[in-house]
Amino acid sequence: PAPAVERAVAALAAAVVLLVLGVRFQELPGGRVVTDEAGNSTYEWGPISTSYANDGFVDGWARWNFSGYEGKSAYAEYRDLVATMQRLGDDPAHGCGRALWENNGELNKYGTTMALMLLPHWTDGCIGSMEGLFFEASGTTPYHFIAAAAMSKQSSNPVRELRYDDNDAGKGVRYLRELGVRYYMGFTPEAVAQARTQAALVEVATSGPWVVFEVEGADEVVPLAVEPIVVPGRSGVGKEPWLELGTSWFQHPEDWAALPMADGPAAWQRVDAVVDASRREGEPGESYRRVDVVVPATAVESRALEPVTISDVRVERQALSFSVDRTGVPVLVRTSYFPGWRASGAEGPWRAAPNMMVVVPTQTTVRLEFGRTLADHAATLLTVVGIGALALGPTRSEEHTSELQSRFG
Repeated sequence: PAPAVERAVAALAAAVVLLVLGVRFQELPGGRVVTDEAGNSTYEWGPISTSYANDGFVDGWARWNFSGYEGKSAYAEYRDLVATMQRLGDDPAHGCGRALWENNGELNKYGTTMALMLLPHWTDGCIGSMEGLFFEASGTTPYHFIAAAAMSKQSSNPVRELRYDDNDAGKGVRYLRELGVRYYMGFTPEAVAQARTQAALVEVATSGPWVVFEVEGADEVVPLAVEPIVVPGRSGVGKEPWLELGTSWFQHPEDWAALPMADGPAAWQRVDAVVDASRREGEPGESYRRVDVVVPATAVESRALEPVTISDVRVERQALSFSVDRTGVPVLVRTSYFPGWRASGAEGPWRAAPNMMVVVPTQTTVRLEFGRTLADHAATLLTVVGIGALALGPTRSEEHTSELQSRFG
């Protein structure tokens, strides 16, 4: 169309958008709020009127977000809690480690329910954030939220189809141990009362409504008493088969005489897993379905391992190291498995339920480092190709436009 038509259409479209948004947020020049005798209020602008209660709320969201942590009435409470966790991390009697806090919508008073995910930021990496780390992109996400549900009065339970154990610290303590969580932070009377009944949760600090517990037996690297078993065909074939195995072992360890693995040395037992039909809830596609519970298809032989002493555990940003007094015996590393991990001084790592790692030391000092995989290198190459295509794109476009103009005038 002619330029004048283009400008007229653009102006009309802009006017319509501004009118709609102005009415929705009740911000039009000359607009007014009118209240009738019954007390009902409307927003009026010329012939247009809408309920005053229909005022848009996105501007309120923006004010809430951009006022920052310091602008919230609960900032002092948040600041004191962070300082308390920093003191625990600096204290040699306690030290750095992962923290899991009670999951509850009331945390929004700090500015967002995710405010405590910044614990690693405020403590320079000393206090790890379970939810900040295991939120979306990790295979450990389901197990984090199972643990959070057990240690919370009323968790959001965002991962669907899981079998949550709400407000059950008796089960939650084991979950915390298996995930290598050093600190549990609770604040509702119900969750704190549950935590105080557990001998393995030692109360170490308070801050405002918060009570901080240290979890006994939650070391990040631990010896195994029984040789693991390999359950083939459940890793690398979609998330469901491994999720079934991981949650089954995580929540029903009594069904398993040994730690299930995705792979391992040829000498380890190979055992298939089958669905326990007696504990099935719903069918695929039904709204009430829960992930299936699987059990060993055949009896598992319990093979005792020689005791191992682990020392000098050091956790870095992209690496982890430790020492052992005996080689050739499997060791559990409570860090999320991913193909990018590489071990020196040990065989492995292999994926262990629920989503941890096992290595077999070949030297007394073992080091695991997280590096780049083939997929990472392929993605980098595609990025370079994409940038190159963008750089060449305008030139090709100009050539194409010139060709069209020469053909069609």
